[in-house]
Amino acid sequence: MSKTAVRRVLFRTFWAVIGLVVAVSLFKLAFTGSTQDADGAPLTPTGKIPPEEVVVEKGTISNSLTVDGTIVIDKPVSVSSSVSGVLAHRFAETGARVKKGDKLFQVRTEEPAEAVEPVDEPAEETEDAENPDEPGKVDDAPVERAPEPVYHWYTVVAPASGVVGSYVADLMGDVAEDGVVVSIRPTTFHAVGAISPLDRYRLAGNPDRATVTIEGGPKPFTCTHLRIGDAATETITSDAPEGEMMEGESGAEGESGAGARISCLVPEKVTVFDGLTMTMTIDAGKSDGDVVTVPVTAVTGLVREGSVWVVGEDGTPTEQPVKLGVTDGKVVEVTSGLKAGDSILRYVPGSKESAGDMAAEGMPEGEM
Repeated sequence: MSKTAVRRVLFRTFWAVIGLVVAVSLFKLAFTGSTQDADGAPLTPTGKIPPEEVVVEKGTISNSLTVDGTIVIDKPVSVSSSVSGVLAHRFAETGARVKKGDKLFQVRTEEPAEAVEPVDEPAEETEDAENPDEPGKVDDAPVERAPEPVYHWYTVVAPASGVVGSYVADLMGDVAEDGVVVSIRPTTFHAVGAISPLDRYRLAGNPDRATVTIEGGPKPFTCTHLRIGDAATETITSDAPEGEMMEGESGAEGESGAGARISCLVPEKVTVFDGLTMTMTIDAGKSDGDVVTVPVTAVTGLVREGSVWVVGEDGTPTEQPVKLGVTDGKVVEVTSGLKAGDSILRYVPGSKESAGDMAAEGMPEGEM
């Protein structure tokens, strides 16, 4: 064999060996991985992903909540009498506009005659028909006189502003106790939306107004009397209870609605219509300059007080109580208990978002 042929064989054999070594190495890395860490210590698979950490930073928080909803006209208010009697007077006729507290009508009641004490009358002298000049004799017989009835008048005032509807009784017509006498059709509107129960914590400061935007409508305006409630406590419309409000008494608006809803009163000068869609923006406060902030996922409890898990120098997380301030739903202000630069767990241990817990649930310990 010539020297050229020998070199050719040796060259091919060399590259074949090199290719085999590379293939074996790639196979080992792909299916077995490295068995040592950077320090040369053997690695043992645990099936756990180290918890994610985050460094505490400073920033500014603006707690602005946006709610989608609808413009709703207030419902008619029923006005009734707490006594039975007759409709003695109407201060406001059908179609008249009234304000809350204006006089509406008057009901007259009659006290039963038998309940009236008879009035004592002095005895009268009688004449002697035969001797008219002689003094008369006193007639001791009692004088019978029918007792006069006693009347009472009750004035009922408007529990809400609006237009007076039709009366159910004519003047001097009978009015039943707790019976509806008339209704008032309000000309006011409310912007009504729904919020999640958790968002109610963001409004713990009880803001009293919001900015309403109607696409294609008037320019954004401020609505007042912001109220938040559920089916038991919410006041969205001026629906009054089935009862009357006597003159001089302070009336309370009725309550209606269902779910975690929020509403505010549309100014009378703003032209709106029932059923318009709108967006309500509520400014619930902001932080005073740069403050210590952490992700809400790192905190247990988001109202006034809570806890975070601070990672020590040895990597061990320790629960740390903190005091909390404003939140925008993503980050929360920490007023005490932490400082910028501290390292904490991004997710509360045991939460669904915790990477360590998700790995433990998805993979048995000791496997990868």
